[in-house]
Amino acid sequence: MKKALVALSLLLLTGCFEIEQSIHLQKDLSGTADFHLGVDMEPMVVVMAQFGREMEGKKGPMTEAEIAAAKADFKKQAKKKSSSDKPPTLAEMSKSMPKGVKLLDFAMTEKDFGIASDFKFGFENIRNLIDVKIPSKKGGDPSQKNIIDTPFEGLQLIEKGDTITLQTKPANPAESVKQQAADAPKLDPGMEKMVKQAFEKMRVVYRINAPFTILSHNATRREGDTLIWEYDMKRFEQMAKSKKPEDLQVKVTYRR
Repeated sequence: MKKALVALSLLLLTGCFEIEQSIHLQKDLSGTADFHLGVDMEPMVVVMAQFGREMEGKKGPMTEAEIAAAKADFKKQAKKKSSSDKPPTLAEMSKSMPKGVKLLDFAMTEKDFGIASDFKFGFENIRNLIDVKIPSKKGGDPSQKNIIDTPFEGLQLIEKGDTITLQTKPANPAESVKQQAADAPKLDPGMEKMVKQAFEKMRVVYRINAPFTILSHNATRREGDTLIWEYDMKRFEQMAKSKKPEDLQVKVTYRR
């Protein structure tokens, strides 16, 4: 039962993510990068409570009172855990930074049903970001592992003549938790619908700002010199089905 609940919770966390990555590039290819990872647990609290209810043999949807009780219990447990878990300091997080990267700022903000982590990096060359790794919590609990522990994995800088191309595959949390949630139990149609609704709230955003002339890009939109790529569950599904998924990945070519 406990193993099934842990697996299911990992699966449901996918639908509650908000990921934002912003890169500000300078002419010498140094710059700063911001990474935001937010987790909203509220959809998972309701679905997990419903799952536990059905495991006890209870049928039908939860009442408003049961939902309120489940949320109140989650807040209580979260508060108890946060009081015993001391967040890491900037100095502690800085120890894991690779050569050429400095952690300029770090903050963790607790919310009613989740937590938000914000990182600001300074880099000597954009290629240095590839080796950035966010340390996981110590211990064997799989639910404490980072879903996104290498935020800039897959980032590529291609220099050709007087042009540079930046490209990367957008991070899809669904892929990251697939193996961890391999033991998740099969859900009935009603719960599958609730899980899908949670997945639909996932949001992934990439921003790139550079002092170069933009020759081509496939960004969702543009604000001045900043290109913005936006992804949700629907777009990730579209990418998975596409014969040319690279066409939907982050890509921009500049003239220096």
